[in-house]
Amino acid sequence: MKLPKNFNIVGTKLYPYQLESAVFGMVQPNTGLLLDLGLGKTLIAITIARYRIQQNNINKVLVICPSSLLYNWKAQIEKFSEYEALIVTSSDRSERALKALSRNHKFHIMNYESVYPLLRDLTIIKELGSKYEIGDLNILAGLHYKMIIFDESARYLKNFSTKRVAASTILADYADYKLILTGTLIANRPYDLWSQFRILDGGKTFFKNPYVFRNKFFDKIGYKKFNKLLLKKQYIPFFQKAIYSSCIRFTKQEVAPDLPEQIFHIVEIEMPKELKDIYESVKSKIMSEITTLEGTMELTIINILAKFIRLQQITSGFVSTGKGKEKELLHTPKLDALMEEVESIIENDEHVVIWCKFHKSIDMISNTLKSKKIKHSILDGRVTNKDEKYKRWKSYQEDENMHVFVGQKESGGFGIELFKMESSSEKYQHDITYEDTFSYDVSEQAQGRIHRLGQKSTCRYVNLLLKDTIDEKIYKSRLEKKKLIDEIMNVGPVNFLQEN
Repeated sequence: MKLPKNFNIVGTKLYPYQLESAVFGMVQPNTGLLLDLGLGKTLIAITIARYRIQQNNINKVLVICPSSLLYNWKAQIEKFSEYEALIVTSSDRSERALKALSRNHKFHIMNYESVYPLLRDLTIIKELGSKYEIGDLNILAGLHYKMIIFDESARYLKNFSTKRVAASTILADYADYKLILTGTLIANRPYDLWSQFRILDGGKTFFKNPYVFRNKFFDKIGYKKFNKLLLKKQYIPFFQKAIYSSCIRFTKQEVAPDLPEQIFHIVEIEMPKELKDIYESVKSKIMSEITTLEGTMELTIINILAKFIRLQQITSGFVSTGKGKEKELLHTPKLDALMEEVESIIENDEHVVIWCKFHKSIDMISNTLKSKKIKHSILDGRVTNKDEKYKRWKSYQEDENMHVFVGQKESGGFGIELFKMESSSEKYQHDITYEDTFSYDVSEQAQGRIHRLGQKSTCRYVNLLLKDTIDEKIYKSRLEKKKLIDEIMNVGPVNFLQEN
């Protein structure tokens, strides 16, 4: 498999399956990249988009993705292409519209929640009761989104009756080239396939009307609200052929020989303005406190780190109110991003270890998991009985139906084993750092809990980082294998907080 002439890859070398997927996406206008989690769908999509820009004179490519992945897409585009990317998402209507209409960037990125409001504000879509119709076609053409990439399509585009899908369909019908990216094309039921393919190929494969699709391919079983749709057996071969005429699929099992034992990934998360204001206010107070104490015996490294912890707590979604009490904040973007990851992992029938620093974070995560009825185990410093500790990590390790372990690095990162007993080359074992410690050694020890000699699974490590915060500074220190304390003392605590 070779790339087209006069077209080269930027920034990295593609694995054979990635090259095959990219070429597949270049030879037809609309493609589904159905690759397992962690196999590089983003890189492949960027490669195809670069080809369209350079060979098909596409002026602007629109990427629509989950909110938690906005900055990851921007970073990946600027790493693996020669182009800059603009994040269109904004709470300000005018700013969002101006960004979308601008033509200074080849790549635009927005989250799914912004698609309908943008088209509504630009009068491209009009709401008529429970129905929608196309409005100003000249403004739609003025967006110049001739190629659109829909990330995580199975999760966000499965319900054809939503505003999100209505708006996405209007955009897609104008575009010449479309990509859908997902590891699980059919998340729950085959009927969910319709809206994804309606967006991908305009109804060519599965009709323009969802009810025609339903009546032709499905039997209705049951009575009234208890009924369900079953795909007619005689159409299963047709479904398979239709899907793979425009989609390419690779599983981890198929490409395992190409993969490294460990994969490292960061998710950069933007703070909403309200949270950023809180963070900057506390940061200013801390810098003022440090400046006041400089040159006194009270300014110890322990004192400095205690102040920095206040910033970490804000990025994790809560603040300390004194006397051992904490208050959850209204905006919790890191928790939202974590649940995006967890739900994708569980959809793939894989398992994840989540590392926290604070008891409050563990409680917030556990409460969210409970609300979603996700079975999990917790181990932190509040568990002091040795037998109970053993029971908690062992239950996660041995129970295939328990997909999530939430632990505290200082207490759960040592002396326990969290790799799954029945590891498989077909699956990943995931390790997510929700918030890191100030100790490089503690973090390295925790990282080794899922990685063991002789295991078959590839280990995937994810760091959740709020952009332009203490999270990034701690991560950078770990990456450079530096002691955070030494860095703080070398440049001074105020300079450390101010440096990018």
